[in-house]
Amino acid sequence: MFKLLAELKWSPDGCRVETIPRGEHEDLPERAVEIAIQLSILDQPAGEQNTGQQPEQPEQPEQPEQPEQPEQPEQPEQ
Repeated sequence: MFKLLAELKWSPDGCRVETIPRGEHEDLPERAVEIAIQLSILDQPAGEQNTGQQPEQPEQPEQPEQPEQPEQPEQPEQ
């Protein structure tokens, strides 16, 4: 059971915005819960307080390797 202290506007896909009304909810999307915790609008029972641990971050996609830059010849001192 989750209790939102204020309405939560969030985007499940980065395009559309959904509003979850204030109040008690049986189930909320995992990402919406993370956002509500960060905004301090989720009323958590004493046994479920966030103990300062960071929520698990989703894996970042691998970045393509950058081609190596050729070494620049040293410039003689003038």
